[in-house]
Amino acid sequence: MTAVQSEITALVARQQRLADGIAAEARHQMDTVDAAFARLACDHPDKCACPEDYPGWTPGGTR
Repeated sequence: MTAVQSEITALVARQQRLADGIAAEARHQMDTVDAAFARLACDHPDKCACPEDYPGWTPGGTR
């Protein structure tokens, strides 16, 4: 029973992390100032990067 309890505890913790991640992504997708935030990289190239800095690279693509 002790081994099963530790596995259940780990699964519950994993489920909570997944739920937290899904909620964070949902908040990000509904963020009305996300485009302005993304432009910060292009407006401040000395501090950030923008898509033009990486021609031919697709985010989430394969290596």
